[in-house]
Parts: sequence; C-alpha cells; structure tokens
Amino acid sequence: MRQYSSQRRLFAVGIGGAPAAFTFVAINILFFLGVMVTGGASTQNLINWGAKVGCHIAEGEYWRLVVPMFLHVSFLHLLMNLFAIVIFGSMVERTFGTMNFVGIYLAAGVMGNVASFIAGPAIGVGASGAAFGIIGAFGMYLLLNRRLLGRIGSQQLTSIAVIVAINIIFGLLAKGIDNAAHFGGLIAGGLVAYCSGPRERLIESPNPLNFVGQPHMSLQTCPQPNSRLVTGLVLIVVIATTLTFFETKNYLANLPC
Repeated sequence: MRQYSSQRRLFAVGIGGAPAAFTFVAINILFFLGVMVTGGASTQNLINWGAKVGCHIAEGEYWRLVVPMFLHVSFLHLLMNLFAIVIFGSMVERTFGTMNFVGIYLAAGVMGNVASFIAGPAIGVGASGAAFGIIGAFGMYLLLNRRLLGRIGSQQLTSIAVIVAINIIFGLLAKGIDNAAHFGGLIAGGLVAYCSGPRERLIESPNPLNFVGQPHMSLQTCPQPNSRLVTGLVLIVVIATTLTFFETKNYLANLPC
C-alpha cells in the first residue's frame, strides 16, 4: 500500500507572505484614522464617508455597497475584523493565491452589503462581510479537499464550523450585529472558493522508497485556471445586481426616502 502524509504542512498565520491581506489591513486602518480625524464615528460622519444607507443606495449611490467594508464604528470593531483578516486572510491568500484572495475579499464584502441592504434600512459599516467570506472560502477549501488533508484539515474544518456557529448565535442574541452581512459574505466567499479554490492531488514523491519498499506520496496544491475565478465573480455580480435591482424597486415603492 502506498503511504503518504496528509499533514505535510501547518497553515501558517500572519501577514508575512500575504501582501493583499496586509494591504487590506492597512486600508481599513487608514479609513478608520480618516473617520476619526474628520469628526469621529458619529452617524452623520460615517454616512459622509460612505456607510450603507438603504435610501441612498436606492437613489443610485451604489458605491455604498463597496465602501462600508472599510469603515468601522470603533477601535474594537476594527480590531475584531482585522484579527479575522490576519488569521484567515493570510492562510487563504497563501493557499488560493493573491488574485483569488482579492476576488474573494471584495466579492464577499459587496455581497455582505447587498444582503444588509435587503435586510433593512439600518445604517451599516464594517469588514465583517468580507471577513466571513474569507472564513467561508477557507472552509470550502477544507471541505473540497477533506479526503487528502487528513486530521489537521478535519480539525480546522471543525474549528471553522464552531467559529461560524458561535458568531451566528451571538449575532442573534446581541443587538447591533449585522447578521445579514455575515451570511451574505459567508455564502459569497464559499461560492467563489468552490469555483476557484485549489484542489489537492496525490503525487509520487522523488524521495527514496520508504522502509516497506513503497514510494512516498505527497500532496500537491493544484490551482484552478483564472477562468474559474472569473466565473465565480461573474456569478456574484449577477446575483448582487439582481438582488439590488429588486430591492431598489421595493424601497422606492414602499419606503419614502
């Protein structure tokens, strides 16, 4: 029987070797500092900076489905989201590649804001939709490759499921948590990762035979072609555009802005 190790590596944590994750961290910090020096995280100032406001979006300010993923109401709010970006974002970028990571981050952030737009008119900001998208993408990778990633992969997949469950429960119990953005980001990240996420393959290692005379086997990460990423992003754009179109009609018909 051929033998191989499915624990060939531990998924490293940190922004070293993950330039896009570092860049998104820096952008979020710069936006937070900009908000603080222009009047603080008051409701009006956040609106001025581009917070999600249902009526404004319905009136055509669709850029408010993008900018809110870089805005935060407090340092703790910022810190929690940056923690998720550093921990999971670095792993996703190293595993998926920088281009795929950027696509997942932006698609999840936008879809999170679209879901929040549909959920209600409340003002919304935060990178949590993008963060949940990153978590969803990494979970999808572990799920797709569960047979070959072995015990470490199973443990990490379980950990992600627990993290998501805890956040869902906390979001349902606490006030001021944008659960719709979390769900929207999670689904978008998982969907793009399903299309573009790398697949693990068993290959025969060039190392000498093992002690029972069988060749060593190792895992090789096989990236998907860029067309798969494009397919996933186009799918998200179509879904987001369709949902926004119908919700805009609903706003204009039922909620005077």
